[in-house]
Amino acid sequence: MILLNLLSSLETRKEIKMFSAGLIEELKKVKGFTKDVQAAEEIPNLTRANISHIKSGSRNLTEEQALYIAEQCNLNKEWVLVNLAEEVSRSPEAKKVWHEFAKKLSKSVTAAALALIVIFSGLEAKHEPSALST
Repeated sequence: MILLNLLSSLETRKEIKMFSAGLIEELKKVKGFTKDVQAAEEIPNLTRANISHIKSGSRNLTEEQALYIAEQCNLNKEWVLVNLAEEVSRSPEAKKVWHEFAKKLSKSVTAAALALIVIFSGLEAKHEPSALST
């Protein structure tokens, strides 16, 4: 469910530009942190000043930092790296290519997540005792 929430919150191109900041916010939510300094202490090689630069859009997370957050938040690592690559791309053409790839990956990740939800909800329904069978 976390991935689906993050996917929906990063839907527009403008928000993709702030992907790194969104990952930090997701980590704060998952860990129950209320302050950026707590996230800075948790994420490898990140300072409170770095977080300020990330939030202003003048810096991005490194691949190592993004992967750490992905692991802590149980996010798809491929999806995280593709979106990070789009965020750090300089040329408009590269950004467009990464964006299209990210959309394709998001659709497949979303489909897989929904399939798992359906499978597990079906398994739970099979194991619940029926009110009619006594």
